[in-house]
Amino acid sequence: MKNTYFPNLKDYAFAWEICRNGEKTASGTFSVDLLPHGQKDIRLDLPEIPDDGNEYFLNLCAYTKAASGLLPAGYEVAKEQLKLGEGDFFTRVPEASGNLEYSVDDGVLVFASGDVSGKIDLKKGVLSDYAIRGVRPFKKYPEPAFWRAPVDNDFGNKMPWTCGVWRTAHVNRYVKNATVGERTPEGLPVKVEWILTDIQLPYTMEFLVRNDGSLQVSGTMEMTGKKLPELPRFGMRMELAGRYENLCYYGRGPQENYIDRWSSAFVGRYEDKVENQYYPYARPQETGNKTDVRWLSLSDGEGTEVEITGVSQPIAFSALHYAPEDLDPGLTRKMQHTIDVVPQKDVFLHVDLKQRGLGGDNSWGMFPYNPYRLWDKKYSYSYLIRLK
Repeated sequence: MKNTYFPNLKDYAFAWEICRNGEKTASGTFSVDLLPHGQKDIRLDLPEIPDDGNEYFLNLCAYTKAASGLLPAGYEVAKEQLKLGEGDFFTRVPEASGNLEYSVDDGVLVFASGDVSGKIDLKKGVLSDYAIRGVRPFKKYPEPAFWRAPVDNDFGNKMPWTCGVWRTAHVNRYVKNATVGERTPEGLPVKVEWILTDIQLPYTMEFLVRNDGSLQVSGTMEMTGKKLPELPRFGMRMELAGRYENLCYYGRGPQENYIDRWSSAFVGRYEDKVENQYYPYARPQETGNKTDVRWLSLSDGEGTEVEITGVSQPIAFSALHYAPEDLDPGLTRKMQHTIDVVPQKDVFLHVDLKQRGLGGDNSWGMFPYNPYRLWDKKYSYSYLIRLK
């Protein structure tokens, strides 16, 4: 431990906790006597971390022992999170057992397994009527999403103008080809090849209808040879009925976080309401994002739940009562404020691979650092939708 910023560390209380898959399994306290600019090794009496495939994190926190100036006793002044062991959430995909039945009639794939049923329109390339016990949580089904409501820094570096082609790139599209593959032990594969008309770019969405009726959804976009601006985001958007207000997830939180703004947001299991995910900036803009997410669920409190899990990689998400269009002032940057935007009843859910960093070295021209910009020529990711 190195004491760079504080008086003698004996004036602070220290605590540790170990979390398995986001839930606390052990905790304790320790003390440190270390002068400013001093450095020493600290040995903690931690339990052994088993090699059981689960993820383990060590959370460390420092608190004031006594009130001082503006700080009350027990105030958190520093924290850090460290990953323990070799466990990786993404080395396994949740099992799916069941009796999957399906048929194709007039260009529509109809499937069912137990209480779950749904359709995939091969002519339109879209999922529909996805239900459990006759309940349909979705109002609108997954479609590509490339745009975010610009943040203040985006306006400073002209993103709304230079990247504006992505604002509506998902709207005008047509199905070039749609095929139902051969059934495998994992399920029934469906491949939909779209053309994004406005930019003449292919986009492939794949569904794996699994034996229990759950859906593995994949999106792939190849831009090699195309001259296109930077992507603001690569993901999908969908809409759920307003009653799916109860949010639970395993990822970084509890506050919003982004690929260049996450160090204070620990990986953990968090619960909240969708209505609390919107942060009331003076000027409405992109908000509520969570990164390094393993899974999330939205439930209605009446026994129905939508669970979304990253497959082979973490995902990012936001769940709001606002559509991106509600928070986007357009190129005029109209002077609207939080009181000018009205929350909608439904839940607008984005499930992304990632979105552009926020930047912030200044707000009048500097871009996010290069590692946090989306310049790759190919993007692809997968996630799993399960109805419970």
